[in-house]
Amino acid sequence: MRFGDILRLCRQNLWRRKSRTILTVLGVIVGCCSIVLMISLGQGINEQNEKMLKSMGDLSIVTVYTSGGYGGMMMGSGASSSSASSDVKLTDESVESFRAMPGVSGVTPVMNYNYNSSVRTGAGGRYLYDYVQIMGIDMSQFDQMGFKLKDGALPMREGEVLAGEWLAYDFMDTLKNGEMRSSSRGDGCVWNDDTAQCEPDEDSYFRPVGAQLTLTTGANYQGDPYTQNLYGTGSGGGSVGGAGESQNVTADMRITGVTVSDYNKGFATSDGIVMDLKSLKELIAKVDPSAAKQRTTNYDQVLVKAQDMASVPEVESQIKALGYETSSYEDMRKSLEEQSRAIQLILGGIGAVSLLVAAIGIANTMVMSVTERTREIGIMKALGCYVRDIRVMFLTEAGAIGFLGGLIGCAISAMLSLGINIAGMSYLGGSMSSGSGGDGSGSGDSVWTMLWHAIAGGDDVTRYSVIPWWLYLFAILFATLIGLLFGFGPANKAVKIPALDAIKNSE
Repeated sequence: MRFGDILRLCRQNLWRRKSRTILTVLGVIVGCCSIVLMISLGQGINEQNEKMLKSMGDLSIVTVYTSGGYGGMMMGSGASSSSASSDVKLTDESVESFRAMPGVSGVTPVMNYNYNSSVRTGAGGRYLYDYVQIMGIDMSQFDQMGFKLKDGALPMREGEVLAGEWLAYDFMDTLKNGEMRSSSRGDGCVWNDDTAQCEPDEDSYFRPVGAQLTLTTGANYQGDPYTQNLYGTGSGGGSVGGAGESQNVTADMRITGVTVSDYNKGFATSDGIVMDLKSLKELIAKVDPSAAKQRTTNYDQVLVKAQDMASVPEVESQIKALGYETSSYEDMRKSLEEQSRAIQLILGGIGAVSLLVAAIGIANTMVMSVTERTREIGIMKALGCYVRDIRVMFLTEAGAIGFLGGLIGCAISAMLSLGINIAGMSYLGGSMSSGSGGDGSGSGDSVWTMLWHAIAGGDDVTRYSVIPWWLYLFAILFATLIGLLFGFGPANKAVKIPALDAIKNSE
């Protein structure tokens, strides 16, 4: 018997008992929808966890420091750490040893400027930022370390620096009683108490790229006189002479680029100044001449970037073996992954119960089919039909029920998932307003945008149900396999019926 004939007989036999077939397929649909939607909710939780971790910055960064130091940018917020020996130092030799490790894509020392400093810009130094944070890194490792530029280019000459993403909003206008421009720091909008509305960021006083800065600092520098007088905290900006006192130092700088904020790589990437390590050492030498006499520089911390998140544990292990302390988000990431996996298994198990009930329905349908078609089976055997063809025919019917149920179940699951995401975006939040002014009235563009976000997601979108392509494929194949497995027993029963007994059967 040709396979085409088997398919034709399969269609005829299933359609002969339409009510029973439809009810059996409906059971598979319910089971398939249950397992797909349950797993999709777990996938939604997993996607939200991943976005939360990404919002923390580059997760492949390992911060290295010495015993008695500090965990850098990440300690105190869920990062993992290790203990180490108290006699190791972070030097240039240490940096080179980290770069030689397998799985490491970039390494840079981090040097924070520990003296008070202020910067002015604009005509006559009109705009002031007091107590600015300055960080020095190895600019040759900028790209390897995963630092990103929002605008401009890397500094190439002496006196050129990078500005943090929101640095321009930290300046005050000295001609307007210290007035500052408001910024949401990337949160979308700023709440205005006067208008009772969320408004977009104001323009900063100046465009950072290309701006000329005048830095004032010193070993005993206490801040800019304007700030001291404005807040009544002192009488001046440091000493100009005297025993044990040092002269203030001024330096002209030019901003060539703006970094993308990443607190894992330092607060200065958001609200400070990032400069080349060599330039910062020269500035420190001017402020504190005794620092220039030191032959070896001991760094507070070193940032090590792994090739990917999977390489972080191995890189940390190698660094710990050298006696250093480390901190990263590896433990937090693993914990969230384990929780997400456990939730998916629980939800998937609940859905699997429904599919098991549907599988029992398939077995019942096939047993009834064999019982009702005993005479037909005997006639087929008497006419010389191969036993294997009879088995394949019944298995095909069982598999077809599972396949149809899985296919329709996946289509319904996709629509239900879409509805869950749209409802979540509409009533629970999770999508940026667009096209309608954020008033919820909706428009053609906003509806289509919401539909697209519900299907494809996005950086500013929270999806509560996520169905990856492989889940559709798995559900259809699994439903078909369930049909075949639970149809195998009835099919075997059919081929074992003696032809003569089957023909004599009056049912």
